[in-house]
Amino acid sequence: MFYGICAVSFSIGFFVYVKNKINKTVTVSSFVFCIMNTISFFGYTFFPLSEPGYAGTFQDKMHMVVTVLVVLLTIVLLILFFIGFFRIKEHKWLGVISIITLLVLMIGAMLINITPKKYFGAAERINVYSIIIYTGILSLWIKKYIKNNL
Repeated sequence: MFYGICAVSFSIGFFVYVKNKINKTVTVSSFVFCIMNTISFFGYTFFPLSEPGYAGTFQDKMHMVVTVLVVLLTIVLLILFFIGFFRIKEHKWLGVISIITLLVLMIGAMLINITPKKYFGAAERINVYSIIIYTGILSLWIKKYIKNNL
């Protein structure tokens, strides 16, 4: 719950700060970042997967809808961040980090499909933690960016 509140708050603050300061692509991507974090927080809070796993209940179906939305929005925001940051010489490294994060997410998705069910959670953590690390990198960058542009 605490992480979700912090992620939504950070993404909103990030959007508000970078809006029209870097380029339009980064602005749009930061808005998608807000939407993704908000859907993730509220969706997984209200529709957690049922205890025994996917049982086909309404709650489980909604959990899957939330998951599809979060995955699609994450892919879109990483591609847009890549394009937006890669266009600017001093921020090109953030574009590279964005594409690396997307590749890690793809590897995690492949592992989920080939991993035995008892290790599914470990493979799934690759996806979860890669976006958490990416958010951490964005937070360190924005702190430095704000300090250098005051």
